[in-house]
Amino acid sequence: MKMIKNFSPGSLGINGRQTELLELALTYAFNGIDIDMHEMLRRSQRTDVADAAKYLEAARKAFKIRIGGFDLGINLDADEETFTAQVATLHPLAELAKELGITRAYVRVPAATDRLPYHEYFDVQTARLKQIADLLAVREIKLGIGFAAGKELEEGKEFPFIRNVEGFIALVKAVGSTNVGFYIDTWDWVVGDGAMDQLSELTADEIVAVRLCSLRPESDPATAKSNERVVPTQEGLLDHVKVITHLVEIGFTGPVSPGASGASYKGQTRESIVQRGQVALDEIFTAAGLTVAPLPKDLIEDIPYEPNPIG
Repeated sequence: MKMIKNFSPGSLGINGRQTELLELALTYAFNGIDIDMHEMLRRSQRTDVADAAKYLEAARKAFKIRIGGFDLGINLDADEETFTAQVATLHPLAELAKELGITRAYVRVPAATDRLPYHEYFDVQTARLKQIADLLAVREIKLGIGFAAGKELEEGKEFPFIRNVEGFIALVKAVGSTNVGFYIDTWDWVVGDGAMDQLSELTADEIVAVRLCSLRPESDPATAKSNERVVPTQEGLLDHVKVITHLVEIGFTGPVSPGASGASYKGQTRESIVQRGQVALDEIFTAAGLTVAPLPKDLIEDIPYEPNPIG
């Protein structure tokens, strides 16, 4: 099984109805897609699972599209009562994911907090992540943990937390659950003082998902904010061709998605942003020696039309 050329709408700062997003994925020759499981759960509760997943299943059957994963939507910096309530909502979400055969979920750790100093907060976060991982493990779902390196995220906070690759690696390894791994975002990797040698030490089993993004050419990684990310270039502070080559060499078969801040492409259509991401990813894959599927000639017509937005 090969790695998934994945379309992650949220990673490109776009949204839309499920059918619209599936059509974008297929039109631009992605063979995987991240889905909004919270919307899927709401749909299934209004009707049933078969009805909620009918567009997704149509795309799977007709075009063999795979599911990359889904964001848990958990705020790990919440107080105990709120966190407990959030975890309770994960049970039906994870059950639905299992029923749909989805095997990856994502969460990001806080960059800073007002709650506790680093070492005490480290213990709180590892305990919370292990609790989430255990909940997902019984549904055979892997947890991909990411971090956020944007400098604006620590503003107004008393205690910095995971802001660099060194701390990120230490935290993920400290969780210790067999179904836990890294959600690698190459923008955060670079802004978080990471290098290729650290990434090269990770095995395929330790990586859950990968997102490729680049820093704006005029930006300084020492002061970069989250909105200074653009679709990935081949070279730069981290060589994306080398990243993909390494993933191929270690046998990684998970999702690889292009990412960018919506602020970098303000005023552009969803189609043009997705196309930018697709072209950037295809160029990197091709330079790494991978065969890239050609774009379909016609618009996708085999997915049922979804007439009304979901409220």
